[in-house]
Parts: sequence; C-alpha cells; structure tokens
Amino acid sequence: MSNKLLVLIVLVTSLISIYFLFTQSIRLDEAQSIWMFTKSIPGMLKLTSQDVNLPLYGIIMHFWLQILGINIVRARLLSLIFFLITLPVLYQLIKESSDSDHAILTVAFFAFSPFILWYTSEARTYTLFILIACLQQLYFLRLIRSGGNNGKFGYFIGTALGFYTHYFFIFLLIAQIVFVLSLRIVKGKNKNRLIKRHLILDFGGLLVFIPWIYYIFRTGGAVNTQPLIPIPNSYSVVQTFVNFVVGFQSQSIQAVLISLWPLSTVILFLMFTHRKQKLVKNVEYFFLVTFLPIILVFLISFIKPIFLSRYLILVTPTLFFIIAWIILSNSKKISFYLSVLILLLMFSFLMFQNISAATPSKENYSEVSQYLNQYTTPEDIVAITAPFTIYPIEYQYQGEAKLVTIPNWDKYVEGPIPQYNSDNLVKQINDYKTQYNRLFVVFSYDQGYENDIKNYLDTHYAIMGMGKFSDSIEMRIYKLRY
Repeated sequence: MSNKLLVLIVLVTSLISIYFLFTQSIRLDEAQSIWMFTKSIPGMLKLTSQDVNLPLYGIIMHFWLQILGINIVRARLLSLIFFLITLPVLYQLIKESSDSDHAILTVAFFAFSPFILWYTSEARTYTLFILIACLQQLYFLRLIRSGGNNGKFGYFIGTALGFYTHYFFIFLLIAQIVFVLSLRIVKGKNKNRLIKRHLILDFGGLLVFIPWIYYIFRTGGAVNTQPLIPIPNSYSVVQTFVNFVVGFQSQSIQAVLISLWPLSTVILFLMFTHRKQKLVKNVEYFFLVTFLPIILVFLISFIKPIFLSRYLILVTPTLFFIIAWIILSNSKKISFYLSVLILLLMFSFLMFQNISAATPSKENYSEVSQYLNQYTTPEDIVAITAPFTIYPIEYQYQGEAKLVTIPNWDKYVEGPIPQYNSDNLVKQINDYKTQYNRLFVVFSYDQGYENDIKNYLDTHYAIMGMGKFSDSIEMRIYKLRY
C-alpha cells in the first residue's frame, strides 16, 4: 500500500507541476539564470562568482539547455526532475527514522506544499538544494547510527555537493556538528570515534569547496546583483513557517494566518503532551536541523540581512516530518482526519496561490513585455528599475523602443550596478528628452529609491497612463516632449 500511495502522490504532483510549468510567467531569477547559464563555461562561472549563486546548478543547467534548447519550460523541467527524485529519497530518510506511515505522510505534506511546488516550477537551484540536503541527511543518520562505520562515502559526497549548491548549506552542517557534539556530552567518550570521523568528513567536504572560495576572491566577490533584503523580526519568522505550509498568499490572507499562530501553538502543544509513544530514532536531530538554521539566519540578519524564506527551504523536509510525527501520535481516527484536513487545506491554498492575481511572489513580466511589444514605437524609450529586472523583460521583448535601466547599467561591463543618484537621474531623463517622445517606466523590486524616481517624474512630466501587472510590477508612461 505504501508504494502505491507514493506513486499516486508522485503522479498527482507531477501533473500539477507540469501545468504550472506552462502557465506561469517567466520570473526575474529565472531570466537571470537563463542569461547566465547560456554563456560559455568560463563566462558562466565568472558571472556566477560575482552573483549570489553557486556553480553546481548552473553547470547542470548549462548542459541541459545545450541539449534541449533555450526555453523557459525546458529549463523549469529540470527543477521538476530534481523534485521527483527527492520524493523517494525523503521517503527513505523518514522510513529509516520511524516507519512507512510517517514516511508517506511526510512525503504527502512535502509534495502538496504550495511553497515547494512553487519552486518545482521555477528554473532555479532550490529543488536541487533540497534533493542534496535530503541525500546528505540520509547518509549522515546512517553514519550516526553505525557509530561512524556506514554511510561515510555518501555523506562526504553529499557534503561536497551541498557546498556547491547553496551557501545556506553551511547551516545544515552546523546543526549536524552541534548534534554530534551533543552526543558526546550525553553518551560520553564512546562517541569520540564518531565525532572524529564526522569532523574529518566535514573538513574533507570543505577542502573540496576551497577552490571556489579562492575563485570568488580572485574575481572580486558577489557584487553584481544584491537585492535589498530587510532586517527580519518575529513577524518574519512566523511568516516563513506560514509560507512553508500554505505558500505565497495575499497579504490579507497571510495576516489572518499569522494572527492564528498562538492558537496553533496551543493546539500543537496539547496534541504533543497527549501523544501516544511513537518510536522515532534521533527525533532530537530533526528538531535541531529544522529550527537551528532559522535561528542562526535570523540572528546573522541583524548584522547582514540574509533572511529569505526560499533560502531556508532546506528545513522543509524535516519540518513536515515533525508535523507528521505530531499528527500520527494521536489515535488512528484523529490522525486520519487531521491528515486529510491539512492536505485539503494545502491543496486549496496551492490552487489559490496560482490563480490569484494578489499572490505577492507572482511576477507577471510576460504581460509587461507583451504590452511594450504592442504599444511602443522607435520614438519611445523604456526604462526599467531596478536595473537587474531587465532580464525577464528582455527575454520576451520584441518591440522597437530602446530598453534602458534606472540607474543606467551596462550588464556586459564588469563591476557592480551603479548606485542611484538623483542628479544622475535628472541628467539621464534630460538626455532622453532630446531624442524620444514618451518614456515608459517599469517599476519592480524597489531598492529604496523607487519613490524618489516617481516623485521626480510625476512632478516634471505629464503622466499619459499607468497600470499594475502584478503585486510588485507597475508601469507609468510619461510625455517627454510635444
């Protein structure tokens, strides 16, 4: 029965994901990825080192696009493949720690999570990140349970690949080191051999990563595109957990769900204290690798803001296992109804996330490009801010008007995007006024100066039209000269 349920979950989520592969507009990160990963390997590695990415996904995507051709749907298909491979790996990871019931329910929560399925249909590294994190944890737990005898090679390979997949992999490794050291405190000197082998394997994985660190410093570090990330607060943390379970909903829906967290905490506490005893191996480990990375990222963000829910996607498999464990600790009848209720809610939020125009993570750049293709002429100019959002617009843009950015940026020239300056804005617009009749300005991803641009243009030029294409994308049309 377990195998049949797993196949059914894979089939249903595959159909959902394939539908979203074709129907969603290209997004900023995807357009950036395609632009970078279609370069030569040396050029791609150089661009990657100057961004906030790591090279493993890019190298795989480079050859994938070389074989299948440059197309957003084909690029997204790779993420779907990584996701599908993750499902049996996650099943095995949880089954070895508990039983098939926990494994199936965990996989079901993971597979129907609107948050996970959003990135299943996005041409980015996140499903690869989850896959490698699950594989690495599978071999880590085998290493722990065998006292350091089994799983060494798989753990080493998983660690090395994890370093090359996402910078946040380091937080998983820190949580694992803390867990291993805690075993020494609790169980004494008989864990010394395990600790030694574990640290040697970690050091070996780090040695494999050193060439990339050297390459980054040699090429100047990540300087090209660094979106503005706000300093998190307690609301941000709760919102992240809400995102993991129900996906990206409108601000009003998120506000309601977040306001219910005290009640949810009380209910979970009551369920936890009245639970049946369920044999779960190393349950402390699952709590540690779920919550410690979030705590560390939260604290670091007060020094350098890095707190984004998608960067923390590596904790979702173990989070869904904890939820499944709490639910299955009740009677069979209660467990069944709770499981069905949560899955129905997740599926409902999944559908709403993908059909609602108010979904905050939607980026309708395709409609922007289509509008510009239809209504611009060679006497017009299109200015895009923030500069790095030019990637998804130019992917489908075929109009006759020239595309520029505010501030003005040539992405083919090495170095960071120029800093915004109000004096440079005035000079830039005055230059356009001598050549063009209309200025189409596309606003998205506010980097702290969007209102300044709007205020200047609104007070110096006549607005001919304006429109909103999604929650974060707005266009205004200005008359430059008569």
